[in-house]
Amino acid sequence: MPTRRALLAASPALALFAAGCPKMTPAQIKAAAKKFLPKVSFDRVKVRDIDFERANLTFLFKVDNPAPLRVALSSFSYALDLEGARAFDGRNPNGVALEPKGSAPLKFPFTLRWKDLTELLKATRGKDRLAFGLAGHMGFDTPVGEAKLPYDAAGDVPALRRPNVRLAGLRVKRLDLPGNRATLGVQMDATNLGGERISFKGFDYDVRLAGERVANGVVERLGDIAGDGTERLELPIDLTLTSLGSGLLTAIKNRGDVQAELGANLKVATPFGDVPLSIDESGRLRVS
Repeated sequence: MPTRRALLAASPALALFAAGCPKMTPAQIKAAAKKFLPKVSFDRVKVRDIDFERANLTFLFKVDNPAPLRVALSSFSYALDLEGARAFDGRNPNGVALEPKGSAPLKFPFTLRWKDLTELLKATRGKDRLAFGLAGHMGFDTPVGEAKLPYDAAGDVPALRRPNVRLAGLRVKRLDLPGNRATLGVQMDATNLGGERISFKGFDYDVRLAGERVANGVVERLGDIAGDGTERLELPIDLTLTSLGSGLLTAIKNRGDVQAELGANLKVATPFGDVPLSIDESGRLRVS
């Protein structure tokens, strides 16, 4: 690795700067040193993975190093604004070493946890992306001390909101007493808090009525929910009447109330891909 002496020999301007040469004015010294400082530019935001708990992001910068030796990142400060309001700030000590006279990517990993952004997500309901501003300083070790360079980036990041699901009712779709069969529709209201349509896929469910496990299975596509809207979805379940307890059978025949429990694992098709979701809902429902 080139030494400080080798760098100064390779760069007369920096040698004069480091020596505080009286023949150079302060403006000349500043101009000479500036030519050898790294240059920082923002590239993009990469979404590494995302679910209904968090989004793991990487802010990617490009750092060009004009100096003829390796330069290390010594400090990194950041302030992240979302939708124009300060959301996070701090310092990150991790950096990269820049190759001589070359460029290197600088990766700033960051995790957005939705529970930390509850109020912002409520205020921006119906938006799938949030505008961000990211600013701070990057400090670089140079032969003449640390050089702090400001940076400023802007763009947008995903905002993924967990859909709300609640049980809404039980509907008798078919009641065949002679055939000892019935088909019920387990109704649920699903609310999409994002801006684009979502879909419930691979709905792997388990249903209990009046404490009895009455049905389980997988529905490949249960339904769609429009952006910033609520849809009533219905899960059909087939029952053998003689397998039911007398109280449950009476409630179905007489359109009474039934304690219902629904557990499910599914995939939600979102603007950011399929995201897993678990549902565990219960309530006393009217049979209609």
